[in-house]
Amino acid sequence: MSEEEQLWPYVLFLPENLERRLSFIRSVLASRIAPSVLGRFDENGRVFQRDLVRQLSHSNKSILAFLKTLNDFGLARARSAVRGGKRVVFHELTKNGWGLARFFSEDLPSDLGDLTEYLLEDYLTNLVALYRDLGLDESSIFDIFTRARAKEILKGSVEYQHPEYALFGSAAYFTEIRCGTLPPPDGEVGCDTPIRYAGGPTLNLALALADEGKEVVLVSAVGNDQDGWNVIASLASRRVDTSHFVVEDGKHTNETITIQDEKSARTLVGIGDLSALSITSPSQVPWDQILSAKAVYLGEVFLEVAVSIASYAKANNIPVVYRCSPHYWKLGLSELEPVLRQVDVLVVSAREWKDAREAIGPSPIKVLQSLSDASIVLQHSKDTFRVYLESKSRPTEFTCDSSTDDVTQWFVAGLLQAVGKGDDMVKAVEKGVLVQNSKLS
Repeated sequence: MSEEEQLWPYVLFLPENLERRLSFIRSVLASRIAPSVLGRFDENGRVFQRDLVRQLSHSNKSILAFLKTLNDFGLARARSAVRGGKRVVFHELTKNGWGLARFFSEDLPSDLGDLTEYLLEDYLTNLVALYRDLGLDESSIFDIFTRARAKEILKGSVEYQHPEYALFGSAAYFTEIRCGTLPPPDGEVGCDTPIRYAGGPTLNLALALADEGKEVVLVSAVGNDQDGWNVIASLASRRVDTSHFVVEDGKHTNETITIQDEKSARTLVGIGDLSALSITSPSQVPWDQILSAKAVYLGEVFLEVAVSIASYAKANNIPVVYRCSPHYWKLGLSELEPVLRQVDVLVVSAREWKDAREAIGPSPIKVLQSLSDASIVLQHSKDTFRVYLESKSRPTEFTCDSSTDDVTQWFVAGLLQAVGKGDDMVKAVEKGVLVQNSKLS
């Protein structure tokens, strides 16, 4: 077997006892008659003994001996049926026998999907049983499969040399639980099965742009855990470039749990010293990807990294759209000022504006305009956007279809595309509203 030869991934389940295992190899796998006999079973896994004897050139004795071997190893069962008015013997493959028959196929079997499902399910079942018998942690098996799945997806995922949009922010894994009513303190209520998915404002924006056929690179960080690899796999499968993700050993992926009923919701955000939130150093920034981008988006990024990215983009005449996370508004303008001076567009949701006003104090728009010449795109209410331009004393207002006090990924996707084309801010917001309305209609 040469290194260049393509391998056929296959799993065979062998007896636990060594003598039985060696006997299986000699009498089944090494048997010259095996391909001929196993190749005669029909699509239902059956073959009539009389037909087998008539059709094959092997002696009756060798055929019957091999059929007995299959029965002895639990690969087939001998049964009888009435055929043409006579009772005849037929042999029916068991589940393991069905898989073994495909081992001897000359080409890939036509039912490859069913075969794959069988092999993986049985392999996991047997492996989990072994781990339990040995007292090992069976959950580690599924972590291994998750990482392998993500890595294989990454091998075939896109890696854009000149992406249209470069996005920087955090990525999280969400658990959403819907209940009839929210549980009281120390109480219990019945809820639906939890829904789990990768998300977050920046991640959702990346998917929205990719779904529009745009070439997007998302730079973020996750923990080296099952949730982190699920995040990467979900992006890679939707053609988002994840080649610049940082996978941090010893840290866990940011996780958010939302429990909601028809009227309200409670959100728990798992952030701590061991959380992988975003890239932490300018050395983790793919600078070449910024140079080729039409526009750069900064989401949940550490401030010192955000300043480096924004100043580099500005020096190269690449527009930067910034959406400051609520946590950084609470730090105060003295911390945010270096970033605000470098960006071209500041996007603020109605929800984030509450934190911003508390941090800024009286006349927040005027204060922001005194610090930065960035255009300010403010979600004034659930269905209204206002655009504040440095050259105008009064904002331009737009109405939209929305029922949330958060800026949607579709609005930002439309805005970012227009900014990347060089449109003025009024047209850019119009584009954002148009894209959002089309998605929500």
